[in-house]
Amino acid sequence: MIKDPSGLLIGHYTPTSAILAEVAHLSNSFDHKFKDDVDGKNLSIKLMAKQIVDTVTVQSALEHSQKEILNFTNNGIYSAQKGIYKNVVQIDTHSQLPTFMYYLGLMDKKHEQLFLRKKEIENAPGYKSDPKLIEEREAIKLELNIYCSTNDTGKGRYVNRLAAMYSGMNFIFDSMHYWGLSNVLNCVNDGYILQIKNDGNFNKRYQDFEQQWQSEFPLLTFSKKYWKYAIINGTQDYILINNSNDYKCRSSQLSTKAFYHQATGKSLDKLKQSEIDNDAFKYAQEKEKVAMMVLYNNLFNNQEPDLYGSNEKLEDLNETKEILIKAGVVNASFLPEKQHYYSFTPDLENSDQDNDYINQLTKRVLDGQIFMSTELLRNRINLLKQLIKVKEVNPDDYANTNHVVMVNNFVPSIVDEIEKNQSIKNWVKYEVEKIEKSDEDKLYQYNLLALTAQIYANEHEENPNSILELVNKLRTTNYLKKLDMGEIIANDPRTLIVDGQLMVKDDKNIYTAKSSVVNHLLKEHFNRQQKQHFTSEKNNVLALLEDKKYKDSLEQGFKSDYQSILLDKNGNIKIDSPFKHKISHHVNVIYNPSIVNDPAYEQLNSFLSHLAPNQTKQLKAMLGLIPLQGTDIMKEIRTFFILKGVSGAGKSTLAQLLKGIFDDENQSESNIISSAQNVNKALLDEHYVDLNDTKKGKIMLWFDDFQSNSKTNIITANAGTVINGAITGVTQTGAAKYEKEHSVKLPSLIVIATNSMPQITQEGTAARMFVIDSPSILRDRSIKAKGKTISISDFVNNSKVKEALFYLIMQEASKILKMNEKQRANLFDRNHSAATNLSRLSDSFLTFLEKNEITAPYDFIGMQTIKLFEVYKQQSNSYNVSYRSFTNQLEMLGLVLKRKNFGGKTYQKVICANSTQLTSAKMKIMRDDFEVYPDCVEKWDSFKQEFIGRLKTWHHGFSELKEKYDKNKDTIMFKPFDFSERG
Repeated sequence: MIKDPSGLLIGHYTPTSAILAEVAHLSNSFDHKFKDDVDGKNLSIKLMAKQIVDTVTVQSALEHSQKEILNFTNNGIYSAQKGIYKNVVQIDTHSQLPTFMYYLGLMDKKHEQLFLRKKEIENAPGYKSDPKLIEEREAIKLELNIYCSTNDTGKGRYVNRLAAMYSGMNFIFDSMHYWGLSNVLNCVNDGYILQIKNDGNFNKRYQDFEQQWQSEFPLLTFSKKYWKYAIINGTQDYILINNSNDYKCRSSQLSTKAFYHQATGKSLDKLKQSEIDNDAFKYAQEKEKVAMMVLYNNLFNNQEPDLYGSNEKLEDLNETKEILIKAGVVNASFLPEKQHYYSFTPDLENSDQDNDYINQLTKRVLDGQIFMSTELLRNRINLLKQLIKVKEVNPDDYANTNHVVMVNNFVPSIVDEIEKNQSIKNWVKYEVEKIEKSDEDKLYQYNLLALTAQIYANEHEENPNSILELVNKLRTTNYLKKLDMGEIIANDPRTLIVDGQLMVKDDKNIYTAKSSVVNHLLKEHFNRQQKQHFTSEKNNVLALLEDKKYKDSLEQGFKSDYQSILLDKNGNIKIDSPFKHKISHHVNVIYNPSIVNDPAYEQLNSFLSHLAPNQTKQLKAMLGLIPLQGTDIMKEIRTFFILKGVSGAGKSTLAQLLKGIFDDENQSESNIISSAQNVNKALLDEHYVDLNDTKKGKIMLWFDDFQSNSKTNIITANAGTVINGAITGVTQTGAAKYEKEHSVKLPSLIVIATNSMPQITQEGTAARMFVIDSPSILRDRSIKAKGKTISISDFVNNSKVKEALFYLIMQEASKILKMNEKQRANLFDRNHSAATNLSRLSDSFLTFLEKNEITAPYDFIGMQTIKLFEVYKQQSNSYNVSYRSFTNQLEMLGLVLKRKNFGGKTYQKVICANSTQLTSAKMKIMRDDFEVYPDCVEKWDSFKQEFIGRLKTWHHGFSELKEKYDKNKDTIMFKPFDFSERG
């Protein structure tokens, strides 16, 4: 840990927000109280807001729940993950506050000696069996705690105490990071509870943990204890249990302290030893012990699992439930309800019913079956006047003694009673409500209800048909009433809910989230009033569909009019029926392996070889990534592509072929071309992000004719962050017109087709860039097949070429899947990139700038590029960097290279800003003040015997021109380089 000038120890992981707050609180001028406007009381100023770290959901009795928070307070860190956990360990720091007071030098001599004496006692062999040493240690501990906690503001000790407190808190935060914050279940100031996920490795890690911290603070000691189970209800409300006799109870309602307060109205924390009522104390201890026994037996002890007991134990049941609720178990949905298994038998001899067909029916319905219920059931007379004997059974034993056994999770209506003077219609309504609460086969239950009610009606001279109509009516209305619009939409066979987003099958038999298709389906289900308020009703339905119970998935593949074309995880291409698979992409061609024998296949390979003569393999592999969207391959490769070439090289021709495969006729938004050609707008504007959603059919983002010389098309740091996220599958935020914001997954394959190298302001984004070079113009004679040249128009309009391209794409995807990780890494190794020289240049370029005191793009203006390149090569000893790469690097900084007439002489490739005014003004300053011209970058004047035009002089005039031009589009010229980001 590092000692701050304020006297505070700061850890490696201490949040900046915590440091700022702590330093403020440590200031002698900081007022630690403020007057509340509501009641006029003086309240303490909190250290900082709670830090929400994670959000988790209740899964079961032994899995996560609720929100995980870190609360940095004036008394330490408090954090809790509410839930029940297996295999935990509690780690406590001994005398944390005095220890850090000691190491910060905040103790007076007397208390330093007491602190060292306490440590001496604790290190004495067998001190815990020596009553005198134990008593002495406890007295010292009390004295130190009082001393270290005294708020003597007048002498500044309050601030000193906080320095030790905050230093200890920063230590705790660092030590929690050692174990991983997600493993910390509870933290209370000087200790925490961890979940152990790797039992065998923990002891070794704990030894390393102790050694690490004791090498820095030799007197810092810890203790640990293993626990089988932990019930975390809050930071200072938890229970640790090994068995019914070995536990640690810090429950706010089940501890000895809680029961003592309940019995006496007094707090044990505020009473002296002589003031404690011994009888009440023993009563509280016994209550705590009983509560812990109940918890252990009912939650964790498999030998005593019967939570609910028999009829005679209903009183115990209520007490048990109360204990569980107080422990924080029931209200977190951890406690499963006890199921009872019953057999129902009609006692025909003692029944009032003498009608044989009714008796036979009831016997047949109930014979060989058992029924489950959470309620305790007794014998009864059913509505058909039969005595039904109810017997609780063990399902395994019952199955062994009965030939046919069906287990039903409901109580059948045929055994239910009918109250005196209750009409059959009211009885039916009650039964329907019961059926609707059941999760079992409702159709069978309704049929049995209808049969039973009709028999009753027939026996009591009522109309059986009217009863049947009532059952059918109730079934229909209750079913529809139960369904909200979200359930109705989700149950439509044409819909899927993927990542909480509604997708609908269109006329091509593919699933899409396009608004036109989704809206059409919604309008089919909406009534007139809902259609009148369509936008709000649609948003309501989409919100309902975000429920986690709606969860579907899509298959990776394509669907033509005649095929489903899929790739399995092993890289095998499979063809199947177009109606069998849930796919979100349509293609206008078929997958046809025999296309390799067609001249179109040779033409295609000729075209690709022309487009990237030195990187044809990488170009094909890039195309092979199209079917791999959504797979882990894209996260592994972590690359986006620059297709860089001369104007007319054929970049747009390739895009046109891809559109012919993946775009439908009359489609307004291409599945290939980005919704906006401005990279920043496409990736940062929520409307365009929504249009680029993969669920709306987008399978790649192709930026065609990217103009790198345009200031509006500089790829900003924010856009770079989105690129970095998109290629690894991170979701972005999108919002269509009249719709709320929602998560959007962008395609992870991004291609920028450009005539010159784009300017990228974020170094991390530039590192993920793979450049494919297209050096030659595409002409009719460029494409050849069987010795003949093919015209570009014939090539583009040939449907077989598109078929060949789709075949090649699928084959390349298959190859990539079958490669190992090393082979894939080698495929897109930067050594195969046209930007290799540029990459080499980038490694040393910032060092060159910093060394020569070049601080902003402004400093380059007016220099001749070739002269600057000579200086760079001489200083960096870099022989592998070409002049072309060097000029590319300058253009990436937003500079423009132009021919300039100046001082009666013409200079080639002078470094300029877009504004000729700024360029001319800068050059005049250099000429007038230093007699330096564009070719005087760093040049020895033999006559004067000195250097003229040193690089660092080119910063001259910065302030003057910045004030003049800073408000126009040339602002970027004055933005300083951030050398801290290098590396």
